[in-house]
Amino acid sequence: MPDIQAILFDFDDTLINYSSSEEYGLREAFQKFGIPLRSEYLDIYREENKKLWKMIETGDISTAELRIQRFEKLLDRLGFETGVTASRLSESYLEFFAQAGDLEEGAREILQWIHEHKELKKAIITNGFTDTQHKRIGVTQLGDFFDEIFISDEMGAKKPDPLIFEKALGILEIDSPEKVLIVGDNLVSDIMGGKRYGLLTCWYNPTEKDPEEYRQYIDFQISHLSELSEVLNQK
Repeated sequence: MPDIQAILFDFDDTLINYSSSEEYGLREAFQKFGIPLRSEYLDIYREENKKLWKMIETGDISTAELRIQRFEKLLDRLGFETGVTASRLSESYLEFFAQAGDLEEGAREILQWIHEHKELKKAIITNGFTDTQHKRIGVTQLGDFFDEIFISDEMGAKKPDPLIFEKALGILEIDSPEKVLIVGDNLVSDIMGGKRYGLLTCWYNPTEKDPEEYRQYIDFQISHLSELSEVLNQK
């Protein structure tokens, strides 16, 4: 792998299954407050959460606002009185959310393989809450595979903002973005953001979606994390 000096991994829906963490967190939080969780409630939460994370990517809201607003919107749409505030529900959700650690298939195996290449610097780069992401990385026991963990709240910038990539490469002491590969599932924050900064990009696409207008930003595409070894051996 002579051309690659470092690899940056997104975390949610790249190394860890975000959907299962989300469902576990919401189910346990609802149960704590005696609220029955129907499948449509989870669908509503995911719909509102997805909208708000897109606003994070465009810089229209802060992560602190997202934490509360997604539950305000959920409670507004439930159509009945729950007796719990959005703030308390958010705190409980994040507590349980952080306890779930279902990895994407092949995640640990590919990280073990990459770990053997000592010349390659490895880091996680994730948009998320500092306290929650550190706990989740701890639960998965993946931290030892990485030289650095870059969390947007700590970095003062969120993907796809080029500032987060600039800061990450500075800490990794890498001067050439084209010698860094970012692996992620999000076409905006990981792939477009990474490519615009000058990184090589690898889109993790297990459901084989059409990248549509983002195709131009994709250098490599994989449907299973095991395929990453082939990508790295090409370079």
